Amino acid sequence: MNKREEIEIGKRFLEVYCGILFTAPTFEKGQKVDCFYDFTNSKYDELKSHYHIVQIGGKGGDFQRALRICQWLAAHLSHKGDFSLTSNIEYNSISLLDYAFGNSEHGLNCVCKAKILVECCLALGIAARRIGLYPNSPFDTDNHVVAEIYDRERKKWIMLDATSGGYFTDGKNPLSCLEMRDNFALNAGGSIVLPNQKPNSLDKLNEKNISWNYYYAKNCYYMTVETVSSFGETDAVLAYLLPIDFDIKAYRKKNAEYMLKTAIKECWGEAAINSLEKQARSVEDFVPFVGSTALWSAPKL
Repeated sequence: MNKREEIEIGKRFLEVYCGILFTAPTFEKGQKVDCFYDFTNSKYDELKSHYHIVQIGGKGGDFQRALRICQWLAAHLSHKGDFSLTSNIEYNSISLLDYAFGNSEHGLNCVCKAKILVECCLALGIAARRIGLYPNSPFDTDNHVVAEIYDRERKKWIMLDATSGGYFTDGKNPLSCLEMRDNFALNAGGSIVLPNQKPNSLDKLNEKNISWNYYYAKNCYYMTVETVSSFGETDAVLAYLLPIDFDIKAYRKKNAEYMLKTAIKECWGEAAINSLEKQARSVEDFVPFVGSTALWSAPKL
């Protein structure tokens, strides 16, 4: 298969995923959520000292500084989709960077990469949070997690992905996850912009990055938003953004069954299987905290 054929197949995948989003354009009304952003944790000084993120972020507005951090992380963190924390790694940016930064044998998953990016941004005084992106099929073992930052100059949220090192654009502005989903639902031709790329020709960019674009489109059916962004682990609930009439409980039950079956079949390991068994047992007690699109309003800082 040549490159042209790969692009054409990618376009068909993208059209299918865009069509799925077109049939579910709006979310449940949900509740208004006041999120919290911690800019004062004492560990931020250690993060800035050890990893020089002030210098890496450089000068400019929130988006420019956060994007430099995002690209720096993408360049120095290897990917390992099935990464799980070991007993000696604490769940915070410093411990994760100490474990994985510049070490090709110590990969991290998208959840951890987004966690690092969020904490680096908070340390620089930039409001940031993690967004979970999920497909509409319960027979899918994959989802994605990215970050969003609030750009005070543009007065809007912007998606940044520490895995790809990119942001999503409609050709004029960098978009939030919600705006990215709307762009896909209309098949409007937006694209991820990867490091060392410029959004000059959106059509060419869309083709060049087609596999990333259809990957994001696949994972934009429903979303979760982190309601507390701080250093380390928190007990805060996730706010769910659910398409109207989408049965998230039935979805999670079927997905848990599928994931466990796949894990056993593919020998994912005892720890992974035990974790999935625990998730499967907890599905019956699951009650989502349903948020609203007001989560993309200006944060209270």
